[in-house]
Amino acid sequence: MYNIKKGIPFLGCSLESKGVNFGIYSNSAYNMILEIYRSFKETIPVFKMILNRSNYATGDIFHIYIEDVEEGMSYVWKTIDSMQQVSKPILDPYAYCIQEDPMQPLTYKNIVSSKSYYETKKPCIPWEETILYEVHVGSFTKHTSANVKEIDGGTYKGLIDKLPYLKDLGITTIELLPVFKWNPYTLRNRHPMTGELLQDVWGYNPIAFFALDERYSTSKDGVEVIKEFKEFVDAAHQQGLEVVLDVVYNHTGEGGHGGKSFNFKYLSNNVYYKFNENNEYANHAGTGNTLNTNHYIIKQLILDSLRYWVTCMGVDGFRFDLASILGQDQYGKWMNHSILHDISEDPILSHVKLISESWDAKGSYDVGRMPYHFREWSDYFRDTIRKFIRGDQGLAKSVADCMVGKEIYFTDAKKEHTHTVHFITAHDGFTMWDLLSYEHKHNFENGEDNRDGHNGNYSFNCGIEGETNDTEILNMRKRRVKNYMCMLLLSKGVPMLLMGDEFCRTQKGNNNAYCQDNEGVWVDWRRQQAFGEILAFTKNLIRFRKSLKYFSDKKSNDYTVTWHGVCYNKPDWSYYSRSIACHIKGEGENIYVIANSYHEPLVFELPYIQSKWLRIVDTNLTSPKDVDIIGHVMENNHYQVESYSICVFIEG
Repeated sequence: MYNIKKGIPFLGCSLESKGVNFGIYSNSAYNMILEIYRSFKETIPVFKMILNRSNYATGDIFHIYIEDVEEGMSYVWKTIDSMQQVSKPILDPYAYCIQEDPMQPLTYKNIVSSKSYYETKKPCIPWEETILYEVHVGSFTKHTSANVKEIDGGTYKGLIDKLPYLKDLGITTIELLPVFKWNPYTLRNRHPMTGELLQDVWGYNPIAFFALDERYSTSKDGVEVIKEFKEFVDAAHQQGLEVVLDVVYNHTGEGGHGGKSFNFKYLSNNVYYKFNENNEYANHAGTGNTLNTNHYIIKQLILDSLRYWVTCMGVDGFRFDLASILGQDQYGKWMNHSILHDISEDPILSHVKLISESWDAKGSYDVGRMPYHFREWSDYFRDTIRKFIRGDQGLAKSVADCMVGKEIYFTDAKKEHTHTVHFITAHDGFTMWDLLSYEHKHNFENGEDNRDGHNGNYSFNCGIEGETNDTEILNMRKRRVKNYMCMLLLSKGVPMLLMGDEFCRTQKGNNNAYCQDNEGVWVDWRRQQAFGEILAFTKNLIRFRKSLKYFSDKKSNDYTVTWHGVCYNKPDWSYYSRSIACHIKGEGENIYVIANSYHEPLVFELPYIQSKWLRIVDTNLTSPKDVDIIGHVMENNHYQVESYSICVFIEG
């Protein structure tokens, strides 16, 4: 029993019919210890062995083959340094499954598990037809109003229950906030009132790149969560929906000096992390450390991880957090070739959805620089549209660029509008409703004296800070939510909605709710009834977008787009202009969009046509007249657009 062989230098835990090959990389360990347990709950190993470098290593990869090790057993590695000091139990960077030790919080065992390749056909939705929807798995269905089984709340099973809703809404692609196993205690902040130690619930501090965090499983089990995740992906694909993961490969949850070590610091601290000229951890991500993504072993780890999620877990793409870091050299300067290019040229990964957040936490801004296959978040669109809807001046030309998806200058001339991801809200910042309810962030419960979170929100509370029953203010907020939705869904580019914005979800003014896991941030599904008008408007607006070839046809570059003011052919590009009209013609479609962010109504001239104009959208009207897919016939060629309203017409 447990006969051993030297095995092969293959990283991770490779389960075979007669045993397991274990392999791990370390250039600093003098020797390694491998311990195997019957289960993760046991404290006494059934197998323990010191792997000396001379006999059980090929180069810097320690490896061994052990017979009779079975799936479900657990194991840990320990390093031995040149002074014979033994480390704490550490994670295998290539472990497919890990489980927290019930007796020692934040101490984990790796689970022996197999991998199988995903065989179900994927939706493969073209970028021209893609509508993204950003979701936090936990917050989406934890509220009792989600109407899912109590045990399913905040899990993949709860999310499965909501797939028909998402399909009916009209989105095509679900983007999940991080789901890899992460360190929930990186900042050690406490709630200012209760003293409770706050947890990171967003997951942006990973400690494993192949293993799921079990908190999103119904049983909170590291093995069971794999099954439940695959069931969710299968269910999404059966609904014709894609699944994209928000991934963090720029840093880890081990933090900087004094941060808790899980694996990378023990194994090869000088390889896995970047250091500055003072031999301190580089902090390009603002979290204490920065992964050294230019080293071969880290490149290989990232590429292997991405391929695993595509080929074995079935995901359809990735959104890369602080992707600029992946394109930088040792000192944080942009490189002409990096792992971003390796990903973009990979024979597997180049065929899935790749989305980048093209900046970092130290101030680098690389929007437009990403390799061809990457689509890029447009914070320019976010800020421009927020300001315009608020009524700011000097934005007419910028708004026009955003509406046709030309606000980003791409260094790669092959890129065009589908390489721009448009959003107004995301997990980081106010919800859409809070943009219209709060002029200032209210992050006191985060335990940082309201210092955290963005200050430049370009929000407007419409007259009262926070929630209100004032009908006039509520109507003003609703109208502007519709305006946001129009600019988002009727602009060229790939639109992304934040969960719950379609029925005015609120976080009570918290614009950095990374450590909040309570009813204040959970999606309150009762707001579907309270804001049913907004939900219906969003759903119909998505239907309208999908009906137009201008957005979905690859030949849409053949369309002619011209700009106008209150008088046709007389656009007002002056600093004081707060309105714009856009005429789109081509492929048998004739579309006229008017946006008025002036404080008074304006009468706009509609272009002459031989038939009739049909009014499809007027955000000043109430449901169901605010968006009418059939269209309301215009009797003349002038239309009064009320203040802070958007109207859309098509030729009938």
